[in-house]
Amino acid sequence: MSVTKLLSRIVKPEGSAISGDGSDDANMKRKLASTLHDHTYGITSDPLTHFSLVFSALIHDVDHTGVPNTTLIEENGALASMYSNKSVAEQNSIDLA
Repeated sequence: MSVTKLLSRIVKPEGSAISGDGSDDANMKRKLASTLHDHTYGITSDPLTHFSLVFSALIHDVDHTGVPNTTLIEENGALASMYSNKSVAEQNSIDLA
């Protein structure tokens, strides 16, 4: 599934019409919560998943130089050899975090 498709399901799943005027009853809200849960594979109702997503996003870009791993391996021999030329940027981010 593409990222765009997943995000569109999270933001506005099909069949989720909320009037926005405050007249929604409890059943409608439960139905929407269930629909969001089903269309997002449970992401919207799991606080641990929310935390994991934010935490991994914060760690992922620590000391990111903006170049792919192949370029890091070619240009930065010391860093590349420290991580055996595998996932250099990612391993460096984890070590620094």
